[in-house]
Amino acid sequence: MLKKKILITGGSGMLAYDFIRTQGEEYDIIAVDREECDITSFESIMQCIALHSPDILLNCAAYTAVDDAEDIGMRTCFDVNILGVRNLAKATSVFGVEFITISTDYVFDGKKENGYLPTDECNPIGVYGMSKYLGERLALDENPRTIIVRTSWLYGGEVGVFKNFVNTMLRLSETRSELKVVADQHGIPTSCVDLSFAISLVIGRLDDLLDEGHNIFHFSSVCEEGSITWADFAREIFTLLGRNTKVIDCNSSEYPTKAKRPSYSILQNDLDTLLPDWKIGLARYLGKS
Repeated sequence: MLKKKILITGGSGMLAYDFIRTQGEEYDIIAVDREECDITSFESIMQCIALHSPDILLNCAAYTAVDDAEDIGMRTCFDVNILGVRNLAKATSVFGVEFITISTDYVFDGKKENGYLPTDECNPIGVYGMSKYLGERLALDENPRTIIVRTSWLYGGEVGVFKNFVNTMLRLSETRSELKVVADQHGIPTSCVDLSFAISLVIGRLDDLLDEGHNIFHFSSVCEEGSITWADFAREIFTLLGRNTKVIDCNSSEYPTKAKRPSYSILQNDLDTLLPDWKIGLARYLGKS
């Protein structure tokens, strides 16, 4: 049986890295970066799809500088997260290629305390969240067979290499004995490895899900606590590594940022699929499982 061919845009990012590493034997994967496929250019995407003839295009490309999106990065944020996703959806529709794109818990305002369902109304409170939401809408308009995978607090790739919260904490703890970390934003960390397996499950049921009209899915780790804060996340990182770095809780007001962030952005998982507990995913990432 021939393997499905998956073309990954954003191929140099941490999710692409872990998807290739964990799913490489399951699929014929081709990963391209911006130099090979500029998603802000419709013509570039058309040429890339024509060259590789994939069955599925998995978009891992995104502008994720949440604070810069509020000012100096706004144009780039819109170009990548809105125009780029629209271009990908339009091009995949032309070629009859299935399209999967990754989105975020930041499409919600964080006011719902029992977790968000895919059917809940979006209400982003920052430019980044708005760009991801508009990208979702335009993708579905251009290609009704688009799959949107929302996730939260994503980390992965090589430890110490990719830009994510875990690696930021590791870097800061090398020179500081105490760290102030926000404790009034609640969410659930998700490992790129675990998300990769969830995406693979969606791919395995792609035709049935789309035929049933299911386009948007939520995947995040299991969290026995219901949710955690960034400060909780940091403490678990240092506990697993046996570091004595002290984590001091602080409020968002003490750590002002240009962008507002949802205070409670829990995603209710779909497809009766339970990803491993967030502590298990983190321990595996840090080589402590």
